[in-house]
Amino acid sequence: MLSWSSILYPQPMTEAELPPALSSVVMLRLRDYARRPVAEQARLNAQLDTVLAVLLPDIPARARIVLAGSGSAAVAVLDNAPAALAFAERALNANHAGLGLCIGIEHGPVEILTGESGDVLAGDGVVTAAVIAAFAVDAGLLVSQNFRTALAQMSPGSEEALMPTDNFSDAGLRNYQVFRLDRLAPRRRRRRFIVIAVVAILLLLTTAVALRLGVPDRLRPLAPYIGSVVSTFDRMLRFTHGQK
Repeated sequence: MLSWSSILYPQPMTEAELPPALSSVVMLRLRDYARRPVAEQARLNAQLDTVLAVLLPDIPARARIVLAGSGSAAVAVLDNAPAALAFAERALNANHAGLGLCIGIEHGPVEILTGESGDVLAGDGVVTAAVIAAFAVDAGLLVSQNFRTALAQMSPGSEEALMPTDNFSDAGLRNYQVFRLDRLAPRRRRRRFIVIAVVAILLLLTTAVALRLGVPDRLRPLAPYIGSVVSTFDRMLRFTHGQK
């Protein structure tokens, strides 16, 4: 669970503003954060805060809950899976500047709990997103099956950019089916379909030509009927034009 950050979400929450049961949770974790010197941790935390400050305005304040901890941050996007994916994809671009983010996304239940140290964001959605983010060391960004399903429901076709990858298991032997982001996947899929269709048509044409050349005198049981139909159609055309 992450501690509530009043800086990132300045408005106090009331009962009417509590998030719905299901939210798209984007978990951002700094790679190898605990192993880094204190000075470097401080620098990375400042960079992460900058990324959040730049990207969060794209999501309406009342449609998100943001909590930040040491070396990590969680963004719960309410009822908007496409916005959650867009936010995560833009945050991933910060890795080009050497930030080293690992991002996991889950669509699941979240809740705000009040404790002695303040409010915290909890629930299966947060826990699963954190586990998936831990798996995203190489891929950078991984999402769950639940999130992919939610994305398909809210923006049909957008899920095609999420490709299946290896399944993972946590310490409790719970299996996770995860997907990686590949924006070129739909284009490759369409290109593959076109190639398969063209090859199939060429095979049919080649087979037809081979049969005609290889068996020129083969039986054609429908030939008399075809000739009769053509002759009848020709007589109808002549009658229509006043010819005998």
